[in-house]
Amino acid sequence: MRFEKVAFLALVLGACTTITEEMPTTSSSPVNTGPPPAPIPVVVVPVPIPVPVPGPPAPGPESPGAPPTSPGGGGSCSLGQSHDNGCNRTSPSFLGDVEAAIDQLVREEPSLFNLNKAQGCGNCYEVLNPSRYVQRIAGIVGSRGLCSIYDGEELAVKNTNSFSDQYDILTAQGFIRRKGGSYRTTCSPAAF
Repeated sequence: MRFEKVAFLALVLGACTTITEEMPTTSSSPVNTGPPPAPIPVVVVPVPIPVPVPGPPAPGPESPGAPPTSPGGGGSCSLGQSHDNGCNRTSPSFLGDVEAAIDQLVREEPSLFNLNKAQGCGNCYEVLNPSRYVQRIAGIVGSRGLCSIYDGEELAVKNTNSFSDQYDILTAQGFIRRKGGSYRTTCSPAAF
């Protein structure tokens, strides 16, 4: 097998080499002694292209009854999965918990924020590490006995499978979004 690999490699390297030759020069006048030389054939050696081997299948949705976990180490939720039938903007049920989690994170990890730059309100600070911010907020809300998950755009919070609230806690400009501006909608049954 080793010889085959070496031979193959030599063949591939040899096929990739360009050969150039200088044409002989004539002294004074060209002499035509026959037909023009035949073109040199080009040999194309196919090179195998590696084919990716599929890995194990991606994990599917959690099975009903399995506790989903909150991102950022916030513990687990004992409620299991749910899927909403519809979401409407009514009134927030967990806004106080979300606000308290933001305040707690600002106190515990002030280096995540530019405390000298705010937008929209006096304590809507610029977030310097958005990924850590949203993960930690989900974890802190989860540590308060609620189920929470950040879905990449909004923080979903529930304490029952009958409904959940959605909060947008980060502006597109990278600042904390707070108070009633962060509440987006309530989904019934819960969206997660």
